[in-house]
Amino acid sequence: MKKTFVTIITIILCFSTMILAQKQSEEQKKLNFLVGEWKSVSVDQNTGKESFGNSSIQWVLGGSWLQWKFVAQLEQGPLEVLTLINYHDKKKQYAFYSFNPYDDEPIPHYGHWLDTNTLRIETNFQGENVWVDFKIKENGDFVQEHSKRSASGERVITAKTIYSKKK
Repeated sequence: MKKTFVTIITIILCFSTMILAQKQSEEQKKLNFLVGEWKSVSVDQNTGKESFGNSSIQWVLGGSWLQWKFVAQLEQGPLEVLTLINYHDKKKQYAFYSFNPYDDEPIPHYGHWLDTNTLRIETNFQGENVWVDFKIKENGDFVQEHSKRSASGERVITAKTIYSKKK
């Protein structure tokens, strides 16, 4: 009986994986670099202050959305953010919807690939245009750079976060 149960569960998991692979578009598959358990170190580029966090990123809803759960301990207290990510076929862009305790509704961000290793999200934060670049490193880890445009029009990095896969 136990062996039959294990066999049935194995078949179901294999079938689920096949369905997931069939449903995901090529654009969605490009997000697989994010999937996993991550620890992060963020550095404010103005003050040099560091903060530490943990992320759990996985496909949900049959593989149609990527769910990113982020938890950090900041000076002002704990921060928890939930982000849902998908590829928006009509807009031909990635759609990021971030939920956090400070906003009344999710914040939408949209992005695209600059090159094979850099995904850029563009948004408006506190009245300023902000870019968030996800840069994939050779070892599979990634760096998240927040930047804005200076008064002279140059791109200025304001925060940098390094994500390392948990062992």
